[in-house]
Amino acid sequence: MWAYYSCRSCRIVFLFPGPAPAELTSAYQDYLPVQEAAIEQWHRAMEDVIQSSADWIEKEAGKPGRLLDVGSGYGFFLDCMSRRGWQAEGLEISEFGRAFTRKRFPGIGLHEQPLFQCAFPDRSYDVVTLFYVIEHLPDPVGLLKEVGRILKPGGLVLLRWPHSTPIVRLLGPLARGLDLYHTPYHLFDYTRSFLERTLHEEGFSSVKTLVLGKTRPASFLGKWSSRLMGGLGEFLSHWTKGRWLLPGVSKTTLAKRPYSRVEK
Repeated sequence: MWAYYSCRSCRIVFLFPGPAPAELTSAYQDYLPVQEAAIEQWHRAMEDVIQSSADWIEKEAGKPGRLLDVGSGYGFFLDCMSRRGWQAEGLEISEFGRAFTRKRFPGIGLHEQPLFQCAFPDRSYDVVTLFYVIEHLPDPVGLLKEVGRILKPGGLVLLRWPHSTPIVRLLGPLARGLDLYHTPYHLFDYTRSFLERTLHEEGFSSVKTLVLGKTRPASFLGKWSSRLMGGLGEFLSHWTKGRWLLPGVSKTTLAKRPYSRVEK
């Protein structure tokens, strides 16, 4: 029986006991919808997030380079960055996700193994992106360490992550029926302070968290909720330069791998 607990020290919420890695890999083969209508709806839902993230990356990076999208799904973000002049590669463990990407966007490079098994060379990428990925993985600290290893000096990491716990606490017993944690796929629900502190501890600099883009769900209620809460979240984030972030709204955390004195 799975249950979620909150750490009294760092305040993150975690699933215990968690599924074995082999169970998760197997489960993700059926994680992505395969119906064409559902795929197009997913694209429409994420389009604002994709474009806002791409704009921010280009603002921070300055010029196109080599990009790795971990958990690239159907490849829509890869296509967006490729059309902007980036050498975009994806990493996706779902066989259907890779097949769809290859058919829809031929020529985009794809990797099928989990990140830790790919053994990318040190300093391989200018940007590494993870959209709704870090909450699925059992070792967030190891993940950020590996991302830091494969980033070039001055390289950028972008993490987009859900912030479900405030909504779960607000709704109380009603939250059980909504499955906001997507059990057993979400192993963690993070806080801003935990992710920013961990990035600093792993040697990243210029760490900041924003509300960047909003999803557009298909349902009427979801669509208006996203417009209201997502729009308010974006406004507060922009107006306060990231100091005030609306609880319960998905966040984007960005950080850079700093240069050493020799690398400068």
